[in-house]
Amino acid sequence: MRRVNVLIFSLLASVASDFLYFQAHAEVELPEKQSLSAEDVLRKADEVRCPSESYFMEVDVISKGQDDVVKLEVFTKGRDKTRVNTIAPARDKGRSMVMVNEDMWAYVPNLKRTVRVALNQKLTGQAANGDVSRMRWWGDYTAVFESQDNKNWVLMLTASKKGLTYEKLRVWVEKNTFRPVKAEYLSLAGMILKNAQFSAYKQIAGAVRPTEILIQDAKNQDESSVIRILKLEPKESSDAMFNQNSL
Repeated sequence: MRRVNVLIFSLLASVASDFLYFQAHAEVELPEKQSLSAEDVLRKADEVRCPSESYFMEVDVISKGQDDVVKLEVFTKGRDKTRVNTIAPARDKGRSMVMVNEDMWAYVPNLKRTVRVALNQKLTGQAANGDVSRMRWWGDYTAVFESQDNKNWVLMLTASKKGLTYEKLRVWVEKNTFRPVKAEYLSLAGMILKNAQFSAYKQIAGAVRPTEILIQDAKNQDESSVIRILKLEPKESSDAMFNQNSL
C-alpha cells in the first residue's frame, strides 16, 4: 500500500512539474507582437507608409476613364504642413495647395485667387486632397483592434480631429511586417465609401514601402484611381513654402 502511495505521489509530482514547465514556457514564448497595442500597430504601419519627418514626393494619379495623368510634387514639413504643386496636365499647371494642420487652401490659376478647400474634397478621380497631402493615420485617428487572423490585424480607426479626409477607416496590417495591406474608407455611420489596396512595395526612402495605392468607389469598382509614388526622399523645406500667401 505504501508503495502504491509513493507511485501516486510521484505521478502527481510529475504532472505538476510538467504543468509548471509548460506554463512558464508559454509565458516566455508568447509572441512579442501580442503585447502591442492597436496604437502601436498603427504607428508602425505609418512608419512603413512614409518617413516620419519632412520629405519630398513625386506622384502620378491615374484615374480610370480619364486620359490625362495628374502629376504632382508634394513637399511636407513635420507632420502638419504640406504643399502640393500640380505639374500636369497643362490645363492645371500652376495649381497649388497648402495644408497647415487640418486647414487647406488652393490657388486656382483660372480664377487667379486662393480658395479654401477641404481634405475630403475630390482631387481627381477617386483620390481626395487628403489622400496625397495627409498620408499619415497615427495621431489623427484612434485605433482599436477589431479582429485578427494568422496573417493580419484588422484595426478600426476613428477620427480624433475635425476636418480629416475620412471619419473612419478599417485597415488590414500584416503581422510580420506591419505593412498596410488594404483599407475601407468609411462614413461616420460606418458605410463603406471607398476601398483601398496598398501594393508595389519597393525600397524607397530608406525602407520598403508601398508605391501604389489603388482607390475604388465601393459601389462601382470601375471608378478607380491609382496613386503611384515615383520618388520619395527626405528633404527639408522652408516655412515660407507652407504659407497661404505663397500660393
